[in-house]
Amino acid sequence: MFIKYFISIVLIASFNLYSDDHMVPMESDGTVLEFNYLTVTDPTNFMMALDKFDKSNCAKKWRDESGVAVSLWSLRGSGSSHFILVVYENYEKMEIGRAIFNSCKESSFMIKSFQNNTDTDRSWNWVAENMIAARAWTTNNVFAKYNLNLKPGSESLYVDSWKNFMTSQLSNHKGSFGMNRIAYGNRYVSHMVYLGADSMDELDNSIKKATSSDEFADFVSKVGDIRENINVELVQLVKFYTG
Repeated sequence: MFIKYFISIVLIASFNLYSDDHMVPMESDGTVLEFNYLTVTDPTNFMMALDKFDKSNCAKKWRDESGVAVSLWSLRGSGSSHFILVVYENYEKMEIGRAIFNSCKESSFMIKSFQNNTDTDRSWNWVAENMIAARAWTTNNVFAKYNLNLKPGSESLYVDSWKNFMTSQLSNHKGSFGMNRIAYGNRYVSHMVYLGADSMDELDNSIKKATSSDEFADFVSKVGDIRENINVELVQLVKFYTG
């Protein structure tokens, strides 16, 4: 009986490992994301302004009625120092959220304060649609964000190739990963790919193993003519805002 029980446990564990390495869903989660890029010049007052708004009645109404999720991230390898990430479940929720945010005096005061703690001439934003979300990105605190341009009409080819490549790396890359299409504000890039991890060391080791693999060479040969890499940013979590 003990041997049968032991074999059953081993088989279940093996199946779970196989499931994690070979059956990770790679589908859109349907979310719409606002990336608000800022160059912060006075970090202390900037953080105070965000915290003050986060505790306001406006922010509470915004969260309660639209389900918005807000977080702050620092950047390296970018012309900006930070971005504020605003995530909605879909465009309908975004429309509700934008109406609330734009109607509040508290949000107006916060935006006005950015003149004193950021370089507003360098501020910009884009709206992205999630195309692929594999594993929960909210569990990771450091990311590599690849900003790229795809040749018009080649999105499907790139997505299929990238999914195949990431499938080959599931045992190597344990964090989250995904892809977003830039729907509005795509002056600079058309898409972005992200890889998440729990530490910079984990992220760096994963990338080095992936880019030295035969599968990566095959991936590059398939997408080299349709993809232009613009830059890679190191993204680190500063804070989630929950009131």
